[in-house]
Amino acid sequence: MRENVKVLAMHPGMQGLFPGKPDHWEFIAHDETVEATITTRGSEVEVLLSASIEKLDKTVLDQLPNLKMVASISAGFSNIDLQACAERGIPVTNAPGLNSGDVADLAVTMMASLLLRMPNSQNYIMSDQWREKAGPLRRSLRGMTIGIVGMGSIGKEVAARLEPFGFEIKWWGPRAKSEIVFPYVPSLMELAQLSQGLIVCCRPDASTHKMIDGAMLDALGESGALVNVSRGSVVDETALIEALKSGRLAGAGLDVFDPEPTSSERWKDMPNILLTPHQGGSTYETLFKQAQLAQDNIEAFLNDEPLLSPVAEE
Repeated sequence: MRENVKVLAMHPGMQGLFPGKPDHWEFIAHDETVEATITTRGSEVEVLLSASIEKLDKTVLDQLPNLKMVASISAGFSNIDLQACAERGIPVTNAPGLNSGDVADLAVTMMASLLLRMPNSQNYIMSDQWREKAGPLRRSLRGMTIGIVGMGSIGKEVAARLEPFGFEIKWWGPRAKSEIVFPYVPSLMELAQLSQGLIVCCRPDASTHKMIDGAMLDALGESGALVNVSRGSVVDETALIEALKSGRLAGAGLDVFDPEPTSSERWKDMPNILLTPHQGGSTYETLFKQAQLAQDNIEAFLNDEPLLSPVAEE
């Protein structure tokens, strides 16, 4: 009979994503918080299930002396200290590409809603302005240019959803890709200047930290809209708030924040915004697919077989 392996899910609710977990998995019961659980039972943890939000830096990893593997049910892994894991010989896996369509659905819905001025229209009705004056006209979406920042799996899904609206699509990334049919713009600043809307779905790392800054927002302009489904760290949030309040930017849709969770006070009375709590890729269907891939990766590791989706330190 196979020896049990002790698994810690960083969120108690994650355990429900594994209805068919192997009998030799033993989930570690949570204390009041995961931090408390790691403090009291960290030495028991052999496999860690991550969800890409919680920080797994060296300080946390040092509390898990018997950790053998980290399996993320998310595509993202910027929260994990890959160097610290590599130094200890701890493999890391993720679930790439499975939620790209869901994230793209949210990004494009947000962008279309902002450009159609739907938040403003609702406020116009709810504040009884309709009783006093006619609502402002809006522009047609057809022919508007949308810039995509990062043409990975999510960026490609975003482009596929933008096309039927009649948008002109351009994109920027660290390098051109010959297989992408949409025009590549070599400068992010130039992309912002050319676009009425900018959808950020690039990889979050040191090179993209606060890449969308005040100057970039000014280039997008007072009729422009920004949507961020990457990570909060990619956008200078303070500069974004200032641009929205001053009217230098028309609107913003955010699924990610810096830090998370964000405070409601930070966004109170902000004009023309759409906010969602970092759940762009969190649908029932996708979460169970991601969990299954994590389970398959863990079983491959336990059986000394090649991992299905390993993450390598760069």
